[in-house]
Amino acid sequence: MVFNLMSPGYVGRSSNIDASRLVNFMLEFNSKESKAPATLTGTPGTSLWLSLGASVVRGMNVFNNILYVVTGNKLYSISPFKVVSAALGSLATSVGPVIMKNNGVTVSGVGGNQLMIVDGSAGYIYNVNTGVFTSSSAFTGGGFPATGANSLEFMDGYFVVSQPNSMNTVCSDLYDGTNYHSIAVAPIEGFPDKIQSIWQVQEQLFFIKEYSTEIWYDSGIDAAQGFPFSRMTAAVLDMGTPAPYSVAKGVDGLFMLGSRKIGDGPNFVGAVSVVSDTPKIISPPAITLQMMAWKPWSDVIGYCYEQEGHSFYVLTSPSANQTFVYDASIGDPMVAWHERSTYISGSMYKVNRHVSNSYVNFLGNHLVGDFRNGNIYTLASSLYSDNDTPLISFRTAEILSDNKRDLNSLRINRIQVDAEMGVNGNIAFSFSQDGGHTWSSDYMESLGLTGEYGRRAKWRRVGTFPYGMVARFAISDPCKRVLINGYVD
Repeated sequence: MVFNLMSPGYVGRSSNIDASRLVNFMLEFNSKESKAPATLTGTPGTSLWLSLGASVVRGMNVFNNILYVVTGNKLYSISPFKVVSAALGSLATSVGPVIMKNNGVTVSGVGGNQLMIVDGSAGYIYNVNTGVFTSSSAFTGGGFPATGANSLEFMDGYFVVSQPNSMNTVCSDLYDGTNYHSIAVAPIEGFPDKIQSIWQVQEQLFFIKEYSTEIWYDSGIDAAQGFPFSRMTAAVLDMGTPAPYSVAKGVDGLFMLGSRKIGDGPNFVGAVSVVSDTPKIISPPAITLQMMAWKPWSDVIGYCYEQEGHSFYVLTSPSANQTFVYDASIGDPMVAWHERSTYISGSMYKVNRHVSNSYVNFLGNHLVGDFRNGNIYTLASSLYSDNDTPLISFRTAEILSDNKRDLNSLRINRIQVDAEMGVNGNIAFSFSQDGGHTWSSDYMESLGLTGEYGRRAKWRRVGTFPYGMVARFAISDPCKRVLINGYVD
């Protein structure tokens, strides 16, 4: 009979109920005429694109075909030919994510030639035309928060920032991020919660707070006369975020860890998408339960990117050492999630967070920064290792038990995996008799050398299982990995 490998890939509340797990494999749907309606394919690997030394990559931004990177407390530029500049400026902080935006190259009086950075304690402007780096202590106008800024966005010629631990926001002068009029300040006060993040979506500003979100529009007021944005009528959403750096912009809208106020306090709801003005919970209860264990969520980071028809939201908890990925192109939250892991040491089944600490698309290249150092990697599906470290993909399947559900012993004579063969690699099979708590040794089968396309991966005389069996399949060799389905006798 068919042994379904395409079911949801995350552990349930109890592994004795559902031990499924999908690590460095992702689901891909096929046409109706295909051999199988869906397949599992390996997630992208990485290769070194450039190293900037030992300091961690904190953020990246592309401005006028130049890549700007913050590592440690320094800002650098990198040309399309990978020429690295000397340090362009110094930040007051050396760790933690930074937010980077630019206001465009000046053409006919439009654009400011400015790259802006905020790190939670201050703001910084680098003028790409003059090479001048200015810290917020030297900003003019008196409106920039003295305690720094923890969020940043650019819209309609203005940089918009928020003051940490407050409901206040302020915007720059038109195309000048070094000047903030003290009158260009507004309270975001639909609910009395703090601003966490600011994002522009379809010419609207989303002020995402702790458990609410307000949507504002450009009202046409000049910043010298007041705050140039106004709140849209009835545009206060009952959904916010406890994780400022989890918010990311995708194709259709925003993604974030979500919370909303129930009674007197915020209630964590899991991962959320916000399309137009409609929040939707996208994490199944089993994943939400795992995300609750990430608390506090202040260090959680998220980014979105598109690759080969997939639209990914990558969500990492550094404290919990875990990365979940949502594929918005699938649509069904029950099957749209997988985990990504970077092997560090120990057991090949030890799941860690993914290596990426930040993401940027630079001249068509998907680049990610390492959370451990200043390495920048190319992220591509044609790569089958993590910078020459094994990329270990494994699928833990649903529990196989007697179809009568009367807990009779299950005897398995043969298990076979239908996969792409002739890829110069091996596949490992192991099993658990106790719902995924303990595991057998790995039993290897070849996926075939080049040209051995008709080979089959089979395991015979598997055994008798009094309480059912959980199967696990893993590939660690640097080879293409496509699993089509499984069969069991």
